[in-house]
Amino acid sequence: MSAPKPCMADLALINGKVITVDEKFSFAEAVSVKDGRIQAVGTTDEVMKLTGPETKIVDLKGMTVMPGLYDSHLHVVGTGSALQIINCRTPPMMSIEDLKNAVAEKVKEAKPGEWILGRGWDQAKLAEQRNPSRYDFDEVSPDNPVVLTRTCGHLIVANSKALEIGGVSKDTPQPLGGVIVKDENGEPTGMLEEGPAMNLVRNQIPQEGVEDYMGQIKTACEAFNAVGITSVIDAGNTSDHMVAYQRLKENGELTVRTNMMLAAIQKSEPIEDSVKRINEFPMLSGYGDELLKFQGLKILIDGGVGGRTALLREHYENDPEDYGVLTVPVENLQKLVDAGNMRGMLCGIHCAGGAAMDIVIDAFKKTNKVKPIKGRRFYLIHAYQPTEQNFKDCRDMGIMVASQPSFLYYLGDSYYGNVGPERSKWLKPHRAWLDEGIMCAAGTDSPVTPYPPFVSLWTSIARRTEINDTQMGTEQKVTRKEAIKMYTLNGAYLTFEEDIKGSIEPGKLADMIVIDRDVMTCPEDDIKDTKVLTTYLGGKVVFEA
Repeated sequence: MSAPKPCMADLALINGKVITVDEKFSFAEAVSVKDGRIQAVGTTDEVMKLTGPETKIVDLKGMTVMPGLYDSHLHVVGTGSALQIINCRTPPMMSIEDLKNAVAEKVKEAKPGEWILGRGWDQAKLAEQRNPSRYDFDEVSPDNPVVLTRTCGHLIVANSKALEIGGVSKDTPQPLGGVIVKDENGEPTGMLEEGPAMNLVRNQIPQEGVEDYMGQIKTACEAFNAVGITSVIDAGNTSDHMVAYQRLKENGELTVRTNMMLAAIQKSEPIEDSVKRINEFPMLSGYGDELLKFQGLKILIDGGVGGRTALLREHYENDPEDYGVLTVPVENLQKLVDAGNMRGMLCGIHCAGGAAMDIVIDAFKKTNKVKPIKGRRFYLIHAYQPTEQNFKDCRDMGIMVASQPSFLYYLGDSYYGNVGPERSKWLKPHRAWLDEGIMCAAGTDSPVTPYPPFVSLWTSIARRTEINDTQMGTEQKVTRKEAIKMYTLNGAYLTFEEDIKGSIEPGKLADMIVIDRDVMTCPEDDIKDTKVLTTYLGGKVVFEA
């Protein structure tokens, strides 16, 4: 009887095209997996030599394999929740009338006084070309409170019942860092901009608990697996979210590798409470394992260009008084950054507009004098409008960027209207970030834009909008190789995981996807329609079409 083969593979994928994303961006025919990690990459003949009777052999028949995709900035609980409420995106909602009808249907199913929630509308895509108002939904829901969140997450529309419950009236003063939109008579229109204003109503929505979050995380992870996402950075978690994650992990139900970020400010708490919570938080950046880890502190200081709440250096089109919204006073931002830095957390900060970017980078400079941040991978989130000085400062301090190319596709038409054709060319300038030597990772910010990654990956290459097919700056396009790296290896780098994730190389985690086309050679516009056939997490199938 012959001796068994040493180190026989558990899984072998053969006769395909493997996009390895290694240092040379090389291609192979086959890959083998042992104990959840990549064992070998090479020709089919080479890999077959590592197989035995117990090896599962998958004949790819020419299909393409690539590393599992890494969304570097999204909201897992928010995505799971969005999948369970009214989908307000366009399509399917083509008009405010469609939104009203959807609310009316929910009201028929709801109990008296039950909250009706939805997310995803964008006024630039609706037939009426305007924001919805309280009065639109009062007609169909006079007794049930209604809150529909704009796609960006920085604005909501609430009906009169919701405003009443939140205590929002003509006499309500404007909250610091937020805006209660009022008409010419001083009456609230139902539009609330940014957290301090939105929370007047949102804080009245019945509180969810750990069990709810577990369901939402599980729903989101299943959706992510189906589109090839194997790793995420979940930005802005509460302690209860983290408990939900841990319970799912213990139950063997967590199927996406997750880096959790602590929300710096929770609801409407005073800054002193935020700093105290950070100072007492028991985890430091990097704590955890390959499946669930704590990354750092997430801070948000402005909104988005689509809703005109991103803080710009120059005013929005056709409104010389409107520069956007600073949601956190500068002195409070510094307190948060310093607290996180001293505690041992890296900071990722939402700063969409150019003026917000300047403020954040200045905060990083100041905290760098207190405790050096270079090499700790602090980063900017969104970062639409960098200057040459911003580039220099980022290089000097080792600051990186988490960008969302999908914004240009799904939200670009509203961007074009809000900042005009010239400024639109420079929004999210991925070519410039990479050319300046600054690490830039990609994502979707789901549920702000839909989570399927190949639309976002394609957008970084094509830079065109969804509705009007507007070109958003051809000089800022990246190559296919760069786009893939932004969605794989660069995401892993952001979380100090480039040695275990992001490419198909021996020793790394066997997180891989099989897709229905070769994204390196197919027609460019076909990239966004790529379908995932199989998703492997640690060599185990977590999705199969």
